[in-house]
Amino acid sequence: MALGLERAGFQPVALIEIDRQAAATLRRNRPNWPVVEADVRKVDFTPYKGKVDLLAGGVPCTPYSTIGERKGKSDENDLLPEAVRAVREVRPKAFIFENVDGLLHAKHADHVAAALRQFSKAGYATVIERINTRDYGVAQNRSRVLLVGLRRDLSVSFRMPPKFPKMATNMGDAVADLMGANGWSGTGDWVNRMREMAVIDQTGNLIRTGILADTIRGYKGSGHKGEKARWLRNGVAYAPIAKAAPTDEDARTEGFVPCLTNRMRARLQGFPDDWEFVGGIPSVADQIGNAVAPVVAQAVGLAMYSALQGMEFDWEPILTLRHRREIDPPPLAPSTDDITADPGSRIGTRIDLAR
Repeated sequence: MALGLERAGFQPVALIEIDRQAAATLRRNRPNWPVVEADVRKVDFTPYKGKVDLLAGGVPCTPYSTIGERKGKSDENDLLPEAVRAVREVRPKAFIFENVDGLLHAKHADHVAAALRQFSKAGYATVIERINTRDYGVAQNRSRVLLVGLRRDLSVSFRMPPKFPKMATNMGDAVADLMGANGWSGTGDWVNRMREMAVIDQTGNLIRTGILADTIRGYKGSGHKGEKARWLRNGVAYAPIAKAAPTDEDARTEGFVPCLTNRMRARLQGFPDDWEFVGGIPSVADQIGNAVAPVVAQAVGLAMYSALQGMEFDWEPILTLRHRREIDPPPLAPSTDDITADPGSRIGTRIDLAR
């Protein structure tokens, strides 16, 4: 999220992250970013009041994910109320919270409606939008929900960024060089299979040619029986996570299906290749799987920048050249160098405060 917002021209004021290794990854790649290793449930946000334009975060998805128990507000990891509290205390011009599609399941309707009422009571007009990485050149089918709010007193409106389905690629072309890094002679055939595979909907109609990666998730030791069968049909396995690209010796194993390395997963999530991750295989897998695809955050960030500043962008060139900051707009708010947060507390989700 923070990487994408940086590309959209926002300057981070604070990045609050509970996971020690995830925080180390942020510091490794952006030494000047103000990373606060803390529990958002223990952070006092009031020092930031009036000094932040955009509050953005990924509220933990486990209470709402369709692959979990879907306990919603009964889950100890439910931090939607903390998102509401952060907005109330910071009073940003706008906020963006990302979550899984399961957030909109009927069983969570009352909980989500209560949060929306609280946002409204705090003076924000909030909309719920959907966005998918496949519409922004990422070779992954990853649908997500966004809660987007703007202060009513600003008299501005938010429009979602346009979609660019023609930017789409397939996962074979996306990771071809990484898959063939150890000389696997079947790489070319595998890439062609990924490139030529037909994707059919439930009615038998052709959706597209060229397979996209399944939604990249956090660490998983192995797949269940049904997943393994599907992976075999599609020609790629998502678990266990490979330590290295396949070799010809690996390919001689009965029932061989190439597994993805974390570097492959990171590229399928849209991270630049020079982004360094801190931690072992499980930790890095979680950092990748729990992330917002940077280009999605960039697209939404540009849309928010456009709303706040009344600017229009030539979207496609900016999003295509996604490995560099293509714009460097002036800060939207005064300096917040005098703001501090308690680095000794522990954390629950990441909240990005930007100006």
